[in-house]
Amino acid sequence: MSTNLNTSNATLSGGDHADSRKETILERLNKRNKERQNYLDVKLEQRNKENVELEGTDYFSQTFTERVRTIEEQLENIASVAADRPSPNTNIADLTRAFADITLQVQELQRYLTTSTMFLTDFKIKACQSTLNELSNSCEEYRLRLIPKKKFGFSGKKVAPKVLVNPKVMKTAADKVDMPEKSKIDNNSFTWTLSNREDEYICLEGEALNNKDITISNLKNCFVELRGHAGSVQISHANNCTFLCGPIARSLFAEHCERTTLALACQQLRLHSSSICRIYLHVTCRAIIEDCNQIEVGAYNYEYATMDADFQSAGLDRTHNNYSDIADFNWLSPDVPSPNWTLLRDTPAPAWNELRKQKQLKTTTL
Repeated sequence: MSTNLNTSNATLSGGDHADSRKETILERLNKRNKERQNYLDVKLEQRNKENVELEGTDYFSQTFTERVRTIEEQLENIASVAADRPSPNTNIADLTRAFADITLQVQELQRYLTTSTMFLTDFKIKACQSTLNELSNSCEEYRLRLIPKKKFGFSGKKVAPKVLVNPKVMKTAADKVDMPEKSKIDNNSFTWTLSNREDEYICLEGEALNNKDITISNLKNCFVELRGHAGSVQISHANNCTFLCGPIARSLFAEHCERTTLALACQQLRLHSSSICRIYLHVTCRAIIEDCNQIEVGAYNYEYATMDADFQSAGLDRTHNNYSDIADFNWLSPDVPSPNWTLLRDTPAPAWNELRKQKQLKTTTL
């Protein structure tokens, strides 16, 4: 009898053990299937992103090439018409208007290239920039050849966006737009929104800013506010500056920034060749840095009266912020954090109003 009981207990114990092993195996299989499915989902998402980038690149190449061809044809047509009618009675006013229109087209093409740098390779950017430079030089050669240069004339000035500034701060006219001495983009026909400024407080807002492509170059010790919803922003060569930017509909591209603070909200951020910078960021895509070091990143904290309306006009989701997800193109290790940037921790938020007043006061007394 005792032997039968022991055998029965052993059988039950063995059955429980088998059930336990079965459950363990099923759990492992389920876990493995979930991991495999997650891996496939990640790969699918990456493939979709790559396809979108390729489609964007193909569209840019087609559009850029078509616009270049159109401008070249216009230059050839102007030269052909002028050659057919080489008399002194040739309408100089018509030629002037035609060249002015072509110059504007080249500038628009330059802005198109600037706002597309986020998904273009460096080689593609350099090649397109070289094409634009050649196009600009050709336009100028045709102009000098076909339009007699007046000995005491003045060339027509392009209308630049008005810059709203403290009247005691500005040393030059508010609507003055200078050309940068040094820049990654070297194009004689390209007009920068702001350039070659030092020790100034500058504020762009309203029609001078909203939906516009803002380009800034060669600033030193400046405090700049972009109070509105710009289309895109490009900053090149800034030293010891502060930039407070409202929501930007597309991208902000910055290069060669030293000891500079930026507060910005945008879809995409790309920072190149910069160091010792602090960024208060709201970005809906993943921000990218390259050839940078000592970059500190915190959450966006700039505010003004129409901020909510500008977020809506720019098409940005204020509740979605990827400021802590930065891709460093010079750091490929997925397991070790990049040493080139850090998150701001236990750092008090800047008092922008006080810093603005200090800059205005300091500049006024210079």
